[in-house]
Amino acid sequence: MKSLILVSMLVLTACGRVDPPVVAVAPEVKTYGQDGCNVDVSSRLVNQRRVGPITNLVKDEKTDGFTNECTVTFDIAVDGKAYSVTETASGLEQMASMCYYARERAREDLLLDLGGDFKSESKIECRVHEKS
Repeated sequence: MKSLILVSMLVLTACGRVDPPVVAVAPEVKTYGQDGCNVDVSSRLVNQRRVGPITNLVKDEKTDGFTNECTVTFDIAVDGKAYSVTETASGLEQMASMCYYARERAREDLLLDLGGDFKSESKIECRVHEKS
């Protein structure tokens, strides 16, 4: 098996440089149904929340060699309701950065968990047919 690979490598190098094949890429084409219309549908979660400042922030900072770990616990009000969250971030960056990342991740995760209004949108594009 090894000799077969060696022979193939020698044959390929002896033949000189071989350019890779040219691959043609077709442009993106929109397809239209029988009625000549294309319908694009998209959906997304739409939120508009009133978020208060972070209060009662407690940072638990630990260093293990080069790795910094920060665990934050804080209270935050969203739409008038109080929540208490805890998050940990660790890495090789400065302790202040780890605490910042933990605060941001905790706040973002809380907002994701709260959900919101679901909005669906449709875009309809039709071809203009000329009468003969």
